[in-house]
Amino acid sequence: MRKENEKKQEQVSNGGMGWVNKHPVTPDAGAWKSINFKGGGSYKVEPPPDNNSEKTKKELEELKKLTANLTENEITYIKKWAITTSANTLWLEKAEELIGKYGLMGAEGARVHAVLNGAIYTGSTATFQAKYQYLRPRPTDLDPTIQLPEGMSVPAHPSYPSGHSTTAWVSAYILSYFFPNERNELEELAASVALTREQMGIHFKSDNEASKKLAQDIANDIIEQLKNDRAPANYTKVNASGNVGH
Repeated sequence: MRKENEKKQEQVSNGGMGWVNKHPVTPDAGAWKSINFKGGGSYKVEPPPDNNSEKTKKELEELKKLTANLTENEITYIKKWAITTSANTLWLEKAEELIGKYGLMGAEGARVHAVLNGAIYTGSTATFQAKYQYLRPRPTDLDPTIQLPEGMSVPAHPSYPSGHSTTAWVSAYILSYFFPNERNELEELAASVALTREQMGIHFKSDNEASKKLAQDIANDIIEQLKNDRAPANYTKVNASGNVGH
C-alpha cells in the first residue's frame, strides 16, 4: 500500500556532495527492475465457434437487435472509441488522469506508462496472432444485413478476438493493479468499450469473451513480475499535488 511505500522514501546518504532532504522523491528508483514482456505468440485462445454453429447463429441474431436499436448517445460513444488514433490512445489518457489524481512523480508515472504500453503491445500482438490463426469472418461477412452506424466501416482483419477489447481489458487490469481503488470504474469502462464493438456490428460476443480471457492471462504474467521489481506496489492515497519536475 502507499503508506508502506512512503516508508521507503528516506534518503540514505552515500557521502555524495552533501544534498539532503527529509522527503526525497523516489530515492530508490535507480534500483527498480525493468519488466520483461512475452511475445504475443506466447498466449493462446481457444478456437472460436464454427461459422454454422448454433452459438454463432445466436450471436448474429443478438447483433442484429443491438445494431438496429441504437440511441444517438450510444452511437456517439461507439464513435468515440472507434474514431481515434489507435485503440490504446484513450487508455493512455486515462493513465495520465490517474497519475495526476494520485500525485505520482516522474519515475513513478513513467513506470505506469511503461508497463501499460508493454501490456497493450503484448495484447495487440497476441490478438493478431490469434486473428490470423483462426481467420474468423466478421459478423457482416456471415450476415450482410447487419447495418453499421453511419460513417463506420468493417476493419480489414479477422474478427476473433477483438483488438479493442483486449486493449480495454488489459489496460483495466494493469491500471487496477497500480490504482486498486479505481478497479470497479476501470472494469466498467473496459466492459463498455468491448460492448461498443458488438453494437457497431463488427464483433461477436465470443470475440470479446476471448479478448477478456487473453487480457487476464497477459496481465497476470506482468503483475507477477511487478511484485518483485522493487518499485512501489500500488497507490491508494489521492494526492493531486505531484509534479513532473526533475
